[in-house]
Amino acid sequence: MNRREALQRVAMILGGSVIGANLFLEGCARSASSAGVENLFAADTVVRLGDLAEAILPATSTPGAKLAGVGSFIPVWVRDCYTEQQQNAFIEGFAKLDEKSTEFKGKPFQELSAEDRTAVAAALEKEAKVYNEKQNEETKEYREKNKLKQNELYHELELPPPHWFTLFKQITLTGFFNSEMGCTQALRYVKIPGRYDGDLPYKKGDRAFA
Repeated sequence: MNRREALQRVAMILGGSVIGANLFLEGCARSASSAGVENLFAADTVVRLGDLAEAILPATSTPGAKLAGVGSFIPVWVRDCYTEQQQNAFIEGFAKLDEKSTEFKGKPFQELSAEDRTAVAAALEKEAKVYNEKQNEETKEYREKNKLKQNELYHELELPPPHWFTLFKQITLTGFFNSEMGCTQALRYVKIPGRYDGDLPYKKGDRAFA
C-alpha cells in the first residue's frame, strides 16, 4: 500500500479529507512554522502525543499507535504539512489536554489509567463533533449568502481549521497506517502481489490487505 492508498483509507474511516494530505504526498515541507511547533519534538511531549494516540488506537491483538511510533510522526506532520493557522490550532488545543482531562476525569492525562485515557479521547471526540458541525454550518451559510460554489469558497477566505482533536485523530490514523507495523500487522501484508483473484474467499472480521 502506498501513501495515497493509506490516505484514502484514513479518509474513508473519518468520512472526510485529511488536512495536510497534499503536502504529505508531495513530500515537501513548509518554509515557515508558527511559534511552538519545534516544542512538539521534545522527548516528554512525544511521549504525551504517543499516549493520546494510543488512547485512539490502543494495542489489542496488534500493536497500538504508540508502539508504531505515531508520537514521533505527529510533530513532523504538523511542522511539514500544516498551515500556520492549523499549527496554532493544534498546538493550542493540545496544550489544554491536561485541563480537559481534569475536567472529564479529575486528573492530568498522564496520571490516568488506560481506560480513563480512552474515556477522555471519547469526550474530546464528542466535543470536536459539536465544534465541527457548528463550523460547517457557518461555512455553508457564508457560501449560500455570497452565492459561492464549494470550490470557490476556498479562494474567498481561509477557512478556520477543524477542532484540534479532529486534526490529532487524522494524524494518528495516517501515521499508523503508513507505519511498518500498521501495514504488516494491522493489515494483511502481501510483499509481492500475486495474480488477480476476483473471487477471493472472505470471512467476516478478516483484515484488509495492505
